Amino acid sequence: MDWTKIVKPASAVEGFAKGKARVPKTAAEVVANAIDKQIALFNKPKEEGRRWFEVNGENVGFTIRYANSPLKLVGEETHVVVPKAQFVDVMNAIKADVEKGKFKAQLDAGEAAVRQRSATMSQTRKANKKD
Repeated sequence: MDWTKIVKPASAVEGFAKGKARVPKTAAEVVANAIDKQIALFNKPKEEGRRWFEVNGENVGFTIRYANSPLKLVGEETHVVVPKAQFVDVMNAIKADVEKGKFKAQLDAGEAAVRQRSATMSQTRKANKKD
């Protein structure tokens, strides 16, 4: 196969044009999407993927994470347990609270950490290019 006859420059294909502004997702959108992924992983136990939950008998222990850190779900607790039969409903309820802004302060703090880490990495890359 001559792959050079199949591929096209990204700039020639709609949706891949260089310079196209990428709209960053909000922290709440990231967490909501991640919760959906956790529900999918729970419903398909053999599917590959990083899980935030652990099934132990009839209970499921889990955390909700953003920016490599768990969110405080109940008081200062980041790891909680629910009956297995209610896991999906609880996850959807937490997702709804995330979307309503209940975890805004925690997500904002996580976003600030992400921005700081990104800026530090950018500075490091620039310094390494000079060498």
